[in-house]
Amino acid sequence: MPVSHSIDTQHSLVYTVFRGLVTDGDFDDHLHSLSADPRFVSSMPELVDLREVTKVSLSRDTLRASARWELHSAQARRAVVAPTDFLYGLARMYQSYLGEPSESQFRVFRTVAPAFAWLGLAETYQLP
Repeated sequence: MPVSHSIDTQHSLVYTVFRGLVTDGDFDDHLHSLSADPRFVSSMPELVDLREVTKVSLSRDTLRASARWELHSAQARRAVVAPTDFLYGLARMYQSYLGEPSESQFRVFRTVAPAFAWLGLAETYQLP
């Protein structure tokens, strides 16, 4: 499965992993799956891990539409780990579609350690 999520209820964290080829449908399926998960709370922080992505086939329309979803509350911090220039740029494009408030609650990182720190997780935190 190209996109999966797990919820660490003890640390109140959503961990989302994108793998391999990621398409518009995968991105959309993920949003529906997360919103339907009974453990999900909109104020939970989320760590989005793009380290295993090998190819992306996402349209700007999908990025724009998904940014308009009101899945996360305005207080929910979201950190994206995007190791390559292309993925970093794609995540920043998504952030631009989120609009003004995204600067304080949505950040893109190249590695996991600073993302952990920004989310308030211990450096020794074990991803689910």
